[in-house]
Amino acid sequence: MSLVGRLEQRTLSGAHFPRRGLLILAAAIFVSMSTEFLPGGLLPNIAATFGRPVTDVGQMVTVFAAAVVITTTPLAGLTRRVPRKALAVVALVGIAFATALTAFAPTFEILVIARGAGGVAHGLFWSVAAAYAADLVPPDQLGRATALTAAGGSLAGVLGVPLGNALGQAFGWRMAFGTLAVVAGLVVVLVVLLLPAVTHPTASDVADRNRSGRGSSAFPAIFIICLMILLVVTGQTSYGTYSVVWLGEIASIPSDAIPLFLLATGLASLVAVSVMGRVADRYPDASLVVAIALVAALSALFLVTAAWSVAALVLLALLQAMVFAVVPMLLQARMMRIVPPRQRSTAAALQTTAFNIAIGGGAVVGGVAIDELGLRTLPLTAAAFAAASLLVLLVARPLIAPPSASSRTSLEARNSR
Repeated sequence: MSLVGRLEQRTLSGAHFPRRGLLILAAAIFVSMSTEFLPGGLLPNIAATFGRPVTDVGQMVTVFAAAVVITTTPLAGLTRRVPRKALAVVALVGIAFATALTAFAPTFEILVIARGAGGVAHGLFWSVAAAYAADLVPPDQLGRATALTAAGGSLAGVLGVPLGNALGQAFGWRMAFGTLAVVAGLVVVLVVLLLPAVTHPTASDVADRNRSGRGSSAFPAIFIICLMILLVVTGQTSYGTYSVVWLGEIASIPSDAIPLFLLATGLASLVAVSVMGRVADRYPDASLVVAIALVAALSALFLVTAAWSVAALVLLALLQAMVFAVVPMLLQARMMRIVPPRQRSTAAALQTTAFNIAIGGGAVVGGVAIDELGLRTLPLTAAAFAAASLLVLLVARPLIAPPSASSRTSLEARNSR
């Protein structure tokens, strides 16, 4: 192999892992996810402030999700030539401003507008964030990078949202949003000072040139992965939205023990995401197949273990939470592996849109399942959707196969000439 070939290969596989920059990106994701989910536990408090029914206040959740779905992909297209770091800063400033406006909103109408603006900023941020980690590392470190940044989202669910809700209950919902706005402002400063700028050409650009033209036909693969996201996340959300009711009525878990149960599953998810990165890099194809298959199998066993004992259900739920937690991370890593750098922002935007449609649609699917089949069937609904996602993966596997083996062969052959 020529000297140029050896240097190029080292660039692809031996690059320094940018841990500090990825931790800053994880902190930004923590803030973004916390601002999205914080209103959930504070709706009654907000409703009391404005003298509105809780169902009316729920519009702020709907408006946020709708803003993400409607604006993310168009904004990704319009800003594709804007430097990635600058765009991340703009999006985070928007999140901080919208959160502060929520905290000080004098009327309900201003509150809804603030949440809509937050949704736009959130969607724009995710169109940058998902691709940013991929642009900081070579392909063989993508699993570790995605796992590290995904831990920020998991930490938001485990600590950020519960702490925010506790703060809101103790000092008022405005204090919760105001505190989060301050945290978001601090993260903006960290991003400006410490997040490495993405420069071109990058190591991923080198890899892209050796993918035998895959970039020209990336959209079918993007569509397939988005479909898998829609299926598996819709299924999980169909159960997760009503999980507290299911745990109390079907599993007979005491109501005062359910928060501890949910905290345990959240911690298990965080651990799983944190340790899965190297496995995802070493076995990118097998890990995705096994993870989705386990989500389907473990979800289907919920009813059986609930009939056995609470201890058996808790153990199963911990395992299922760990497995499901890594599925979005694996799907995001797969998306970034197969999409050329020039299409990553668009792919990330479509991926974000798929996640938000699935989160909103899952609640609808769960409600329909309860009405038509009964509350007991919710875990089976989640299992069925996960199984459908697995079927899509198995059928379309050649179209979304990671290019590592073929690109290495092509690179070595080209450099040996």
